[in-house]
Amino acid sequence: MFRPVLVGVTVIVLAAVLASTALAALPTKGAVYEGTLYASGVPALTKQVRIKVAASGKSARVTWSCGVARGQSTLQFPIKADGTFKAYSNTGSLTVWSFIGRFVSKQKARAVLHLNATCDGKGGTLNLALEA
Repeated sequence: MFRPVLVGVTVIVLAAVLASTALAALPTKGAVYEGTLYASGVPALTKQVRIKVAASGKSARVTWSCGVARGQSTLQFPIKADGTFKAYSNTGSLTVWSFIGRFVSKQKARAVLHLNATCDGKGGTLNLALEA
């Protein structure tokens, strides 16, 4: 009598666990991922974003450029065991810019670049792909 209910609950829990682990993945060790955050209006600039994963796969460095005439910004960050990451560039208590996301597969990452007090102030969500 309780066995069908227990089996049903077990299947639901197992499906939920499998779905949650599919949301993030570990990156390819030593790889480079690239993406573009396109200008979303007249005052906005296009940003080229690049992630270089360390040979260990446990950390990476994000580099992005604000348009074509300005220098690059860069920041190193750890990669958690579930493939997620968070990086913050602070000046005192002010977060100047941040980069938050996750690797969705060995070939792709999805992230948000927040430009609080730098560049044109217009960040957004972008997809990054493994460089060929």
